[in-house]
Amino acid sequence: MQFLARRQRGLSITGWIFVIAVALFFALLGMKMIPSYLQYYSIVQVLESIAQDPTLKQAPPGELRKIFNRRIDINGVYDFPKKGLKIDRSQGEGTMMIVDYEVREPMAGNVDVVMHFHKEVKVK
Repeated sequence: MQFLARRQRGLSITGWIFVIAVALFFALLGMKMIPSYLQYYSIVQVLESIAQDPTLKQAPPGELRKIFNRRIDINGVYDFPKKGLKIDRSQGEGTMMIVDYEVREPMAGNVDVVMHFHKEVKVK
């Protein structure tokens, strides 16, 4: 009996099915989340480039919004919600551009992955 216990090593077929199912779940999760994060990092780069541009320091909010929309279109971000950008000029020392939006990606059935993105940049 002890001889059989020493020879049996590794996972059973049900163990392998469970491991493969967990690996596939995380692969699917990554495939759903990675494009949204790449899109967010592209939006952050656009925000930071606008913030570093000295010619836009006194630009009105409408002009900043138009420049932002043009630059994200150039970077290939087409599904950014228009309400996701807020421009706040109430600060006495500059203009704040705030990106705050949420992305929902369906996983399976009625299960969704929800990602919330937020970034604030001061136009200098």
